[in-house]
Amino acid sequence: MSIKRLFYIIFSVNIVLLILLAILAVTLFQVQSFLAASQATRLKSIKLADELRQSSDDLTRFSRTYVVTGNDFYETIFNEILAIRNGEIERPDNYDRIYWDFIVDPADIKKLKGQKKSLQSRMIEAGFTKEEFEKLKTAQFNSDELVNLENIAMNAIKGKYKDSEGKFTIQGKPNREYAISLMHGVEYHKSKREIMRPIDEFFQLLEKRTNENVRKNEVYSIYLILGMFFVILTLIASLSFSFVVIRERVSLPISGLISVAHEIGNQNWEVSINHESNDEIGGLANAFRVLKDKISTLISAINESNQRLSKSNDSLSMALNDLKSAEAQLIHSEKMSTLGQLVAGIAHEINTPLGTIRTAISNINDALVYVLSFPTETLSESSKLILRDLLNQNRENKFHYLSSRDRRQKKKEISEKLEGSGLKGADHFADLILDIELEIPLENWITFLQEENSGQTLEYIHKISRLNSNARNIDNSVDKASKIVFALKSYSHRDDSGTKVKVNLSESIETVLVIYKSMIKSDIEVIRNFQIESEIEAYPDELSQVWTNLIHNSAQAIEGNGEIFIAIEKDETPNFVKVVIRDTGKGIKPEDKDKIFDPFFTTKIRGEGTGLGLGIVKKIIDKHEGQIMFHSEVGVGTTFIVRLPV
Repeated sequence: MSIKRLFYIIFSVNIVLLILLAILAVTLFQVQSFLAASQATRLKSIKLADELRQSSDDLTRFSRTYVVTGNDFYETIFNEILAIRNGEIERPDNYDRIYWDFIVDPADIKKLKGQKKSLQSRMIEAGFTKEEFEKLKTAQFNSDELVNLENIAMNAIKGKYKDSEGKFTIQGKPNREYAISLMHGVEYHKSKREIMRPIDEFFQLLEKRTNENVRKNEVYSIYLILGMFFVILTLIASLSFSFVVIRERVSLPISGLISVAHEIGNQNWEVSINHESNDEIGGLANAFRVLKDKISTLISAINESNQRLSKSNDSLSMALNDLKSAEAQLIHSEKMSTLGQLVAGIAHEINTPLGTIRTAISNINDALVYVLSFPTETLSESSKLILRDLLNQNRENKFHYLSSRDRRQKKKEISEKLEGSGLKGADHFADLILDIELEIPLENWITFLQEENSGQTLEYIHKISRLNSNARNIDNSVDKASKIVFALKSYSHRDDSGTKVKVNLSESIETVLVIYKSMIKSDIEVIRNFQIESEIEAYPDELSQVWTNLIHNSAQAIEGNGEIFIAIEKDETPNFVKVVIRDTGKGIKPEDKDKIFDPFFTTKIRGEGTGLGLGIVKKIIDKHEGQIMFHSEVGVGTTFIVRLPV
C-alpha cells in the first residue's frame, strides 16, 4: 500500500473519532444545560409555592394584629398584600425574599420598583403540569376563602356586617370578641390547613417530577461519558498506531536517506542504499541510487575541469594584479595632478604666516628697546593696576578684533571724551587705548591720563601690550603653517599596505579643506555640519581623493558668490554613515546626469579637466562597499551623498 493511501486512511479514522468525540461532548453539554434548567425551574416553582404560602401567612398575621389592636395601618398592609398577589399593584423587586417581616410601622414602607403581575399568572408562565397547577390553584382558592373570613373579622371591628348580598352594608356595634373568635377559632385553623395541604401535595408532585427528570438525564450523561471515554481510548490507540506507522514507514527510511546524503556530500561514493519497498520512500531510495552514480561520474569530470580552470585562473590572477596596479597608479597620478595644482596656493598660504612672523619680530624688537629703557620706578599705582589687568587678560586670551569702520567709530568716541576732559593729544591716546585692548571703563583711563607722566607711562603699557599681541600672532602663524604642512604631508602620503585602517571622517575632510583653502575663492563660504564623530574602516589615501575631487568640483561649479555645505550624518540604515557635499553652483544638465561617472567624460572646457575624477570616486566608493548618489538642478546647485559602512 502506498504511503499516501495509508495516510488517508489513518487521518480519516482519526478525524471521524474526533468528530464523534465532539458530538458526544456537545450532547453532554446540552444534557448538563437541561439539568441546570430543570434545577432553575424547580427553584422558581418552589419560590412561587412558597410565595403563596408566605402571602397567606402574612395576611393572617396582619389581619389578626388588626383585630387585636384595631390599628388601621395593619389593615392597609393586609389590603396591599392582597393587591400584590392579585396583580392590582406593582410587585416589588426581590419580593420573594424577606419583605413584610421588616414592616412594623408606616415609616418602614418604601416605594420600590416592580411589575403588576398576579401570582396565578406567574404560575401559568412557570410551566407546571396540569396536576401541579391544580394543586396551587386550589391552595390559592382556599386562601382567598380564608381572606373572606378575615374580611368579616376586620369589618366586625368597625361594626360592619354582611347583608344578604354578601356586602358589608349593615352597620352595627363593633364586636371585637366576635372578630377575635373568628381569627383564632378552630374553623380558622382548619381553613389554614386546607391552604397548606395542596401546597404540600404540590411540593411532592414537583419533587417527584424533577427527580425523575434528573435521574433520566444523569443516566443519559453516564452513557455519554462512557461513550466519550471509549472514543478517547480508541483515538489514543489510533494515534499510537499512526505514530508507529509513520516511524517505520517514513521517519526511519528518511533518516537513512539523510545519512546517505551526508556521505555523498562528503564524496563517499562507496556508501550503500539498503532500503527496499514498493511505496514512495522506496522510489526515492531508487532515485538516490541513480543520483549517486550520476553525481560520482559528474564529480570526476568536474575535477578534471577544475585542473584546467586552475591553470586559467593563475593567468587571470596575474592579469588582475596588473590591472589593480595600473588602477592604483592612475588614482595616484590623478592625486599628484591635483596636488600640482595646489602647490602655488599652498606656497602663498605658508608665506602669509611667515610674513606675519617677520613683522611681529620687528615689532617685538622695537617694543623691547622701549620697555627695557623705560624708568619703571616712575610708574604710579594706577598704572601698575592697569598692567596687572593687561597681563591677566592676555593670559586668558581675550582679544577683540574691530573692523576698520568700527575702529574709526570707536576712536572718535574715545577722542571726544578725552578732549572733553581737557586732555591734549586725544587722538594719539585713543589709538593707544584701542591697541591695548584692555576692557576697563574709559573713566579709569581718563583718571589715569590726568596723572603726572601718564603719557609716557601709556606708551610703556602700549609697548607691553604689543609684545603680548605679537607673541600671540607668532604663535597663531606658526600653528597655521604647521597645520598646512601637516595636512600637505597627510595628503601626499601614499599608503601601499592595501589594508583598511581606522579613519576619522571629519579629520579626513578637514585635511582636504586645509590643503584646498587657497583654491577656494574668498567669496565662497564653506559651511561644516559634522553632527557625529565617526570612525570607519577605510583606505585613507583613497578616501582623501574622494573628498578632493568632490570639493574641487563644487568649487569650480560656483561662479561668483556661493557656498559649499559639508555634513556628516547618521544614515537611515544601521551601521552606515552619510557624507553630504552640496554646492550652490551651476548644476548638471539633465542630459549629462547619466554619464558623469563614465571615465573620461567631463563637462569642463578642453584642457581644464581629464574626466577621470568622478569615475575614480565611484571606483573608490565601490571598493569601500559604499554608495554614491547625487541630485542636481541647473542654476540651483548639486548635492553628492556618499554612504559608507562603519
